[in-house]
Amino acid sequence: MGARNVHFVGSFPAESTGDAMRAMLDGAGPRLRTLPTGETRRYEWYIQPIIDDLVAQGALEVKRSGTWLSSHERTIHRAARGVELTGGMMELGYLAEAQEAMPIFRALRAERDLPGLSLQIGMPTAFTLAFIAMGRCGVRKHRKAFQDASIRDIETIRALAGDDVVVQFEATAEMVLMATTQPLHRQVEAAAGLGRGIAEMAAATPPGTRIGVHLCLGSMNNKARTTLRDTRPLVALANSIARQWPSGRTLEFIHGPLAAGDIPPSTDPAFYAPLAGLDLPAGARFHAGLVHESPTEAAQIETLRIVEKALGRPVDGVASACGLGRRPRPIADALVTRAGFLAAAG
Repeated sequence: MGARNVHFVGSFPAESTGDAMRAMLDGAGPRLRTLPTGETRRYEWYIQPIIDDLVAQGALEVKRSGTWLSSHERTIHRAARGVELTGGMMELGYLAEAQEAMPIFRALRAERDLPGLSLQIGMPTAFTLAFIAMGRCGVRKHRKAFQDASIRDIETIRALAGDDVVVQFEATAEMVLMATTQPLHRQVEAAAGLGRGIAEMAAATPPGTRIGVHLCLGSMNNKARTTLRDTRPLVALANSIARQWPSGRTLEFIHGPLAAGDIPPSTDPAFYAPLAGLDLPAGARFHAGLVHESPTEAAQIETLRIVEKALGRPVDGVASACGLGRRPRPIADALVTRAGFLAAAG
């Protein structure tokens, strides 16, 4: 068996956590290092159910009504009137997701004889959650509250699962900002402290926490928020995160989007050439988000070869650009199979 792994970002269109986890295991099995829950309560809408819960909890209220047809048209919230927003008043749901998934995960790990498999719990960064929920104003005023709520769940999940769990930080707003400001992305990253913010969130987790980072272009209704001109913004953000990563917390992987929703990955070698500059610490894996249903298998293998030539080595894992939750179940199942096929390609 080849050295590449399969990585699933998190969401999967299934009726239950057990169904989702079994489907991913059936398709990738021993090539998986981490197994997501499938995020079946929120797989189609990603952050929207979390935000709706915060409104129901009395933490947020609607500032400007919109729709979830696209991220441009989303509803923007503010702190509920008379409320000082703190992490202690927000329940984001990650702990409940982990509590439900853990016994299912441990049973499946034993059943499949995969002792090295870890449970993956995905959560947006505080920057991303604050931005999507509350816009730029929310990032400035309330980012810390969202981070505090996230860290509280991570602490409890660590107490529950220990090293059996890998937390995946999902940096959607950060990656979209990098992509949309190219060629000024480096200046924007430095000014906004995007990599530093992700590293600081990692530093706030308990010592020993295992963390992966999913750089994301969005996939609402299977439409990315933006596209990359080439991989320079991805490499710049990944390197910034790695350079500032805190000691005592393991950077397990960085996943980079090489496709964009319904847009398949580029076949132009120039698009991938900046990957030569990717500089991750020893042991941190790079997962290439190129798995897509549109190209043929032969075309996907050729794209994988172009990526690996640019990188100067085999990728550590193959993945779709984002979670599979915004795809119909037959396509999601087909992409699971394709990921396994590409991971095994010579």
